[in-house]
Amino acid sequence: MTGAQMMEAASEGRLLMLDVRPGVAYARGHAAHSVSVPFAQRGWAAPVKNWLDRQGAMPVVLLADNAVVGAAARGALQEVGIEPEAVWDGGPQAWRESGLSLVSVPDITADQLAGELADWTVIDVREPYEWRSGVIPGAKTIPLNQVPGQLGSLSPVGRYALVCAHGNRSQSAAAFLADRGFQVANVRGGMALWLAGRHPTVPAGQA
Repeated sequence: MTGAQMMEAASEGRLLMLDVRPGVAYARGHAAHSVSVPFAQRGWAAPVKNWLDRQGAMPVVLLADNAVVGAAARGALQEVGIEPEAVWDGGPQAWRESGLSLVSVPDITADQLAGELADWTVIDVREPYEWRSGVIPGAKTIPLNQVPGQLGSLSPVGRYALVCAHGNRSQSAAAFLADRGFQVANVRGGMALWLAGRHPTVPAGQA
């Protein structure tokens, strides 16, 4: 299977591409339609298996940037009964050369966002109970698991800044939207740094 064929299968829901690199590397550039599941030596495979089981029986390929991590991730999945179809361990440059389309998610700092707030639509992907501490003025409040169902409410020409508590969940949401052609940025440090910078907030119902 070529890279282009693999990407097509992933976009049609016939294949899962798991990017096992660190989240920062994933944000800098990842194969379109891949899922970020950063590899860790301990306790990584079981939750990944649980998530894969909920996706149904689909082939899995692993994307890594070196053979050592790729082999370790494959071995960990084999121990819990999952056999990846392949491991692509050449990193982004090799993926691009193979025909995989790459996307990236830039960061924006809380201070930058505060100064350019009129130029962005903020999407707060925290859970509703987290909004009680306040949200960024004008923000859309869409919990992370509801983002896929809200694509129709987003303008294809808009600029979206994704925010959560610390910047991890919003990074996943931003990557999801970037894969689908939206112009996005991830708010580095999330609401923690927004509040630390004494930037304004409003009650969730008044955003």
